[in-house]
Amino acid sequence: MPSVPGIVAQAAPDGPAPPPEPRVPAAPGQPADGVPSRAPGSLVLLQMNLCNSGMAVSCFTFGQAVDDAAAKIRRHAPDLVMVQEICRDDLYAGDGWGKLAQAMADAYGRDQVAVSFVPAKNRFTGGPYLCLNGEQFGIALMHHDGGRGARHGWYRSQDQSDEVRAWTCATVIEGRLTACTTHLSTHPEVAMRQCRELVSTLESPWVMPEVIVAGDFNLRSEPGKAYDIRGCLPGEYLLRGDGGLQQVFFSTGIQWLQGRTETWTGTDHPLLYQQFRI
Repeated sequence: MPSVPGIVAQAAPDGPAPPPEPRVPAAPGQPADGVPSRAPGSLVLLQMNLCNSGMAVSCFTFGQAVDDAAAKIRRHAPDLVMVQEICRDDLYAGDGWGKLAQAMADAYGRDQVAVSFVPAKNRFTGGPYLCLNGEQFGIALMHHDGGRGARHGWYRSQDQSDEVRAWTCATVIEGRLTACTTHLSTHPEVAMRQCRELVSTLESPWVMPEVIVAGDFNLRSEPGKAYDIRGCLPGEYLLRGDGGLQQVFFSTGIQWLQGRTETWTGTDHPLLYQQFRI
């Protein structure tokens, strides 16, 4: 696939990631904005950490990341969107959808969008962890084709910070596909225990035969090292990632078609794009 600035293509699952290609204009037949071609019957996933709480001053951009993410949702028209470090009003507004969910609705229709938002908890107050603007802070999974059963929880294993980490899952294709997202601890030993908890949850009877999980795991793919994310994944899952802390793992019955990252200025994490056939 021809490259465009800020975009890095990915190799097949478990293979080495290719080096960045020269930054050249799109070739004839390739859209100028670099939107990947979409195979018939494929499923497109976007994974994004938006750093929008207002607490992390090193990456907070006063809502720019949310505006940029909404634009990327409109550009890619994904089937699944996983987001972390967002505020509840990024999804829900007083008169309907917030910016992120509205971007999905613009692609698929207002009644064809399902959102599962889960706030982190505040260890000290027992209530939801809050963004600087007073809204609940957390993670979310969005998909189209209307609402189906969603589940969520908070990990038993937690670090000593004030943020109690969570996960959420939803049935995306009835009888076939469950999708989940999470944001794990910044302490790698705790993140590894949380990852194993999540994988254990995927053995629950409500989980469909095929599974996709995407999120900010705060764990890297580093074979041979103590906190390699593969250490929490059974052999029946394949792994893709952004070369950093964002990961996607999926069951072997799912065909991986292509993936890449896109750098942007609104947050300190790249967008992770993945395309599958279920």
